Amino acid sequence: MKRFFFILVMVLLSACVFAVQPVRKPFLQIKIDGKSYKSGDVLTVTAGQKLLIEVELEGGRRDFCKFPDTYADIAGTAQIMSRGKDGLTYQQGDVLAEWKIKNEATRFVPDEFIKAHVQANQSNAELVVTKSRFSQSFMKVNRKAVWQFTQGENSTLEENSAEATVYFKLAGASDVWFTTQNIQAGGMKSEPVSEKLKAIQAACDTIESNFYNMQFSLVQQSVKKLQAAVNSAKTTIEESKASNPAYQIKVSFIGLPSDNPYQDISTLLAAKTIWNTHEMLINDLKLQLGSLTDEPTVKNREDLIKLIGNYAEWQTKLDDNVSKILNRYIPEIKVEGLKMPEDIQLIAREKKITNYPQTIKDFHTFLDQRMQSAPEEAKKISSTHSRLQAVRLFDGMLRSYFSSINWADWKNTRE
Repeated sequence: MKRFFFILVMVLLSACVFAVQPVRKPFLQIKIDGKSYKSGDVLTVTAGQKLLIEVELEGGRRDFCKFPDTYADIAGTAQIMSRGKDGLTYQQGDVLAEWKIKNEATRFVPDEFIKAHVQANQSNAELVVTKSRFSQSFMKVNRKAVWQFTQGENSTLEENSAEATVYFKLAGASDVWFTTQNIQAGGMKSEPVSEKLKAIQAACDTIESNFYNMQFSLVQQSVKKLQAAVNSAKTTIEESKASNPAYQIKVSFIGLPSDNPYQDISTLLAAKTIWNTHEMLINDLKLQLGSLTDEPTVKNREDLIKLIGNYAEWQTKLDDNVSKILNRYIPEIKVEGLKMPEDIQLIAREKKITNYPQTIKDFHTFLDQRMQSAPEEAKKISSTHSRLQAVRLFDGMLRSYFSSINWADWKNTRE
């Protein structure tokens, strides 16, 4: 008998416990073209497609009004007069109490690839996929409801709200939605994450710029800012996943901000070699040019054409890459200044001299200018090459750091 009584008490207690449950946290119930979706879902769409989105705010006070037997603590103590999604009226003793929806509004926030035309009731909207090229887009929806509670002569207001994001992937397109020199992101597009990735790229750009200016103390500071930006992005992604378990993203870091400066070391070494041969060449040409007489004989003309041709051949080593590197690190050295005047270059191409005395004079003048400038240029190139070796140290640090990141991929672009 005692055992039966104990079981009966437990059943009654359990019934009491489960009879009153805490209301669910407010959430959005979303339908697109009649099909239900939840926050984080990805829809495949086509350019120009039209969709109807319907949004309802559930949970919160609406649970209380729709299902007072489950979510209210008034069951058994009050007489429920009416119930429904927009309100609840009940009488407790001689006092009438009422919950009712005062106003409810929806805000549709698409990105630039989706247009939203809100319907009159504000809970529906027609979505139009633009014909612009994109891989992924999104629509953020926020709905807010203001409830009014009246009991006797007292009245209070309560606000419920919820937000959800639905993603749209263009049929046949990649899911990559963020691409810069050093970063690529795919999966679900997120503006907060996008802003964090932009900050990472800005830090990479600053590091690269400081390398070009050879401000290595600033490089060290910029590396710390880069690490802070990466950690901030990681935190934002973790928060997104915590608030939306369906959230998916793949971030890839591409190369290093030291890649170009690192490769510039070898280009500067090549430039250093070019200038060493340049000094030897102009000294040799000057010596041979001095052995030519002022007489425009056939042999003198042929010898002069040959000397000019030797310099023209050396000029071919001054490719655009060397010019770019010098302009980047030693802008005072102008590659154009190393090239022979156009009238002398024309002789190298056509193998013909029309004014021998003027040509030999102009070539002497040009070589004299180069003999005066070349040693100082070579010295600057050598010094810059030596200073740039510091890039190797930072490159190793950056390589070690990016390869240690475990929440994103890193693609080595140099091997």
